[in-house]
Amino acid sequence: MQKNLILAVVLSSLVYIGWYSYIQKKLPPPQTAGAAQTAVSRPGVPAAAASQSAAPQAGAETSVQEPGPLPADWMQKAVVITSAKAKYYFVPGSASLAGAVYEGPVEPVELVPDPSRGFFYSTLPGSFALKSKTDASAEFVSRQGQLLLTKKFVMSRDGGLNSLEITAANVSHRTAMLPAWELRIGPGLNTVDSEMKDNVKLCKADYAFSEKGRKHPTLKELKSAPAEHAWVWAGLNNRYFLAALAGSSFSDARPFRRDARVGKDDKTPMLVVPMPAVELRPGETKTWTSQFYLGPKDYAMLQKLGLGLDRAVDFGFFAPLAKLANTSLVFFYHLTGNYGAAILILSVLIQLMLSPLSFKSYKAMAVMKKIQPEMKSIQERYKSDPQRMNSEIMALYRRHGTNPLGGCLPMLLQIPVFFALFTALRNSWDLHGAHFIFWIKDLSAKDPYYVLPLIMGGVMFLQQSLNPQTSDPAQAAMMKWMPVIFTFMFLHFPSGLVLYWLVNSTWGFAQSMYLKKTMG
Repeated sequence: MQKNLILAVVLSSLVYIGWYSYIQKKLPPPQTAGAAQTAVSRPGVPAAAASQSAAPQAGAETSVQEPGPLPADWMQKAVVITSAKAKYYFVPGSASLAGAVYEGPVEPVELVPDPSRGFFYSTLPGSFALKSKTDASAEFVSRQGQLLLTKKFVMSRDGGLNSLEITAANVSHRTAMLPAWELRIGPGLNTVDSEMKDNVKLCKADYAFSEKGRKHPTLKELKSAPAEHAWVWAGLNNRYFLAALAGSSFSDARPFRRDARVGKDDKTPMLVVPMPAVELRPGETKTWTSQFYLGPKDYAMLQKLGLGLDRAVDFGFFAPLAKLANTSLVFFYHLTGNYGAAILILSVLIQLMLSPLSFKSYKAMAVMKKIQPEMKSIQERYKSDPQRMNSEIMALYRRHGTNPLGGCLPMLLQIPVFFALFTALRNSWDLHGAHFIFWIKDLSAKDPYYVLPLIMGGVMFLQQSLNPQTSDPAQAAMMKWMPVIFTFMFLHFPSGLVLYWLVNSTWGFAQSMYLKKTMG
C-alpha cells in the first residue's frame, strides 16, 4: 500500500510540476503574417524580441490601416509621460503606446515588443497629430474628410487603472460613415530577460466574464474565435505582467486572438477588439471610453483595482491554498522585511502543524517493519485462501495497534501544500527580485550555483537513511533513489520553493533522529 502511494505521489508531482513548468499548450495556427519590421533598440528590450506584423483575420469586416516602420529616432520625438514606476512613450501618426518601460525590481523592462504597432493601436483611418499634453495625459487628433477623430490617454499617477477615450465626430452637414475598425493590444507582451526564452509559451490572450452564481469573474483563454461571453476585461499576460482593457464602451464587441510570428518559428498572441461601422448624422459624435492596465501582476494591487484583474494570476489547481500561502508570505514579510525569512517562518509553522501526524507516521512505519516477518508467514500460510489471509492480517494489525495507512497520512497532507506553494512561489510577483542572503538575489529564480538543491538532496538522503526501512526490495530501491530524483527536479525550481523543501527535509531529519533515539 505504501509503495503504491509513494509511487503515486512522485508521479503526480512530476506530472503537476511538468505541466506548469514545461508543457506548452497548443496554440491556434497563425494567420497570414505581414512584412517584418526591423526591431528598434530600446531600454529594457531583450534582443530576441524582434517585431513582426500580423495581417487582419480572414473574412473580418474591417478597414485596416496598418502602421509603417518607425524612424530610428522615434523615442526622441515621442510624447513621454512618467507615472509611478513606468515611463510611457506615445507616438503621433498611430496615436498608440509605442513603449512602456517599467522599472522592475530585477531590471527595467520594455513591455511593448513592437513599437511600430504599439499597444492600443487602432485601425482608424488617417494619421494622428498631437493636440495637447499634460503631465498625465496625451490627446491626438486626426481630420478625415467629414470626420474628426481623437484619441486621449490619461495615465494613473499610482500605476493603477488608466483611461482611454476615442471619439469620432461628424463635423460636416452630411451623413458620414466611419468604417469598421479594430483596437489592438500586442502582438506579444515582454517580460524580464530571464523569462524571455519561455515567454512565447507563457504569453496568453485571456478574457474575464461574469458567470451566474459566481462571486468573482471567470477567466478564459482566448482563441482565434471571438469570445463567447460579454467580457469584463480582456488582454495579454505572461508570468509577471498584464496588459488588459476593461470592456466599458467596447463590451458589446467580441475580442479574439490573432497570432503573429516572432523570429523564425515562434508565435505570440495579439488581442483584437473589432468595432463595427458607424453612421454619424451631421454634428453627431460617437465616443468609446475604457480603462486599461499595464504593469505587474501584483495580486494584492490587482485585487484593489477590482474588475477581476487578480484572476490573471495563476494559482494552479490548489488555488485557495496557494492564495493563503501568498497572503501568509506577505504578512511575514511585513514582520521581517525579508521574503526568505518569511518562507522560513511559514515552513516551520507548517511542520509544527504536521508534527503530531509525523510522529504517528514514524511509529506506524516502525511497527510495520517489526511485524513484517509475521505478516510474511501469514501470507505464505494462507496464500490459497485470500479471504482468510486478509482476516489474519487485519487481526495482526489490531494486536499491534497499527494501521497500514498510518505512515501515509502526513505525505498525503503534504501534497496539496507542496503544489500550492509551488504555484504561489513560481508566479508570485512579491518574490520577483526578492533578495534572501548572499548569492540568493531572486527567490523567484533558480539558485545560480545549485547550492540549496544539493544541500536539500543531501539532507533528504540522511533522513531516508534514518527512517525504518521496508523489506520490499522494489520499494526500498525507490525510496533510495527518491533524494536523487527530487534533487534533479529542484535544480531549476525557484530558490524560494527549494528553501521551503530544505526546511521541510531538515525538520524531518531532526525529527527522525529524535524518534530513533527515543524509540530505539
